[in-house]
Amino acid sequence: MVTVLFVDDDAAGLRALRDAYERCHDGWETCFIPRPGDALDAMSERHIDAVVASARLSGMSTASFLRVAKQQHPRTARIALSNPGDRSAKLGALPVVNQCLSKTCGPDVLVKVVERTTRLHERIFSEATQRLVSEVGSLPSLPSNLLALDCALSDENCSLGQIADIMSSDVAMVAKVLQLVNSSFFGLRTDIHDLRQAVAYLGIETLRDFAMAGAVFRAFSPSRLLPDSWLGAFNAHSLAVADVTASLVRTSLARCEANVAGMLHNVGELVVADRAPERLKAIAADVAEGFGAGESERRHLGTTLPVVGGYLLAVWGMNYHIVEAITCQRETCEGPAREPELGDLVRTGDYLGAAEPGGEPHCSQAGDVPVCFSVLASDRSAVHASYGDISIRSN
Repeated sequence: MVTVLFVDDDAAGLRALRDAYERCHDGWETCFIPRPGDALDAMSERHIDAVVASARLSGMSTASFLRVAKQQHPRTARIALSNPGDRSAKLGALPVVNQCLSKTCGPDVLVKVVERTTRLHERIFSEATQRLVSEVGSLPSLPSNLLALDCALSDENCSLGQIADIMSSDVAMVAKVLQLVNSSFFGLRTDIHDLRQAVAYLGIETLRDFAMAGAVFRAFSPSRLLPDSWLGAFNAHSLAVADVTASLVRTSLARCEANVAGMLHNVGELVVADRAPERLKAIAADVAEGFGAGESERRHLGTTLPVVGGYLLAVWGMNYHIVEAITCQRETCEGPAREPELGDLVRTGDYLGAAEPGGEPHCSQAGDVPVCFSVLASDRSAVHASYGDISIRSN
């Protein structure tokens, strides 16, 4: 049973929510509260799986309400519903919501979002992961990429294609733009996985507004524990994995999904590098001494880097298959031959994306801190065997 709390201090709005969602799903228990203060009291008295709030509340703003909910009840999914075209409400809610949807999205869309988010919470949530991820509103980008983006957005003659080219080599920008377009208040009925399509859909004005909001793009400030070249090496490896992963499938739709999964496969490592670089360095030291990456990560983080990345992308509303592939990228699937799953492609792309031209895998280095622990953790013979199977089935 999933418990969903709806909050809207407009009487007509709350009545519309009750009419639409009170009996929309047999597996839901719903409650409807007009005032955010009363909603916080209700959340303290019982477990709430998801809170769905109007993006405009009086008395306490939606951003303030959801920020308190995030601090006090981090496991609760937070979803805002805004009126189409209400840009300021969307920008205000963006840093503290998992999803921001249009009020016209319809019950089917909201049910899918709530269930996907709560299901993934059950699978990958832990206190250790939550501590690392709960306050992540944005990921860090290379300062040079931010400068290039700022110049492009300020140039009236710059095309959307040029902006997409700048963003496409930066993991943080790819992740955030896809979050923006898919968590959308624009009423999209399908997920967008292609960065160029996402940039075209958002448009220069919207991207400029988000950039100016300050909660979307920010510069990487490396710790003294990590060399200045770390993020550059990380982005280069991620881009290589994205290219290889996309090349392993045939259809354009599958290529878009595979490309995104490959580009974001190591996003958990970026989170730890940004928030706890000393732990990343400790993991690297363990791995250099021969310990398994998963074992070392659990020792220093209480979880693993793929789970950290999967959790972040899940609460950001990324496509379920991409989140699942990233979370499970180190797991080899057993059983009869079958079409490769996205997780297989990510694992194989990671292996081949870290390979020297002659074919031997290596781990990209930035100083003494690797940027691709998944390759180190994989059974290389098993990955190579799965690559052979994938090559046959995909070419």
